[in-house]
Amino acid sequence: MSAFRVVSVGDLVADIVIRIPRLPVEADCHQLVEGSSQIEPGGAGNFLIAGARLGMDISALGVMGDDAFGKRILEILAAEKVRVDLVELQSEGTTTLVYVLIDRAGGHVFLGEHGVGPTVAFSDAWKRRIDRADAVQTWGYAFQEERLFPIMMDVMKYARAKGRKLFFDPGPHLYSMPFDQRIEILRQCQILLLTEEEIEQFKVGARGASAGRELLEYGPQLVCVKQGARGCVVYTQDETVSHPGYPVNMVDTTAAGDSFAAAFIFAYLNKWGLASVAAYANAMGAAKVRKLGSGRQVPTLGEVEQVLKEFGVVCGVSRREG
Repeated sequence: MSAFRVVSVGDLVADIVIRIPRLPVEADCHQLVEGSSQIEPGGAGNFLIAGARLGMDISALGVMGDDAFGKRILEILAAEKVRVDLVELQSEGTTTLVYVLIDRAGGHVFLGEHGVGPTVAFSDAWKRRIDRADAVQTWGYAFQEERLFPIMMDVMKYARAKGRKLFFDPGPHLYSMPFDQRIEILRQCQILLLTEEEIEQFKVGARGASAGRELLEYGPQLVCVKQGARGCVVYTQDETVSHPGYPVNMVDTTAAGDSFAAAFIFAYLNKWGLASVAAYANAMGAAKVRKLGSGRQVPTLGEVEQVLKEFGVVCGVSRREG
């Protein structure tokens, strides 16, 4: 069987990873950086690398500045077998930067700087790449990119009209959008991946993972509520599947959610039962939190399989069989 073709739209970021002894950073309490700072693909870059390492044919659509940061991130992604040929590099634009401060205890803080540049066109080349995809992953962060925001809803509607499986991860910052626009996003996506805290962006006053089921009324066929170390809960109209997390030693939670999404899509496209999909995605998340950093520090296929082996979990039962 050929590799699944997956397209990720937006949220291309350069992470500048800085390791320090402790958080929080306080005025006049000086610290020395530990080791050399690293530049890594952040945001969707974590998803792209994780997906490629699982064997998917994975493409990035988005925009970066034609600067040292953008060029280096695309170089790293290409080396990880991610298709970056359609990423727009803007000579008059800049790359979105995130300074990631990580301390010895695995805590982290993100300090973001949005890239700027001209509005991106929804080109015929992007449409052709979506036409060939088995799934399209979209991000709430892409709706925060001023040069990409004007076309993001068109991208989602196009993918749906072409019959592509459309995934959406809202992230925590959609509150800046009018409520009716947030709901329209839900009406377009088919598979929604979000945390318990992010549910309230669509259901005012919602509390707990069980509120995720209520989001099905807006249009998604499936809602997956990520619960960190506690695992995840998956809702459809006919099923509720809860799978606990794997109790591994936590080093750093950076990029765990992005990596989780890649494994979830991989298992879903393989038509595994929802219990297997949840178990596999949780294994990816567990494998990631064992490692420090983002980008090239996301898990390999072997590291995901090692988690499953350690806990005696077997994935891969098809929905038809299950």
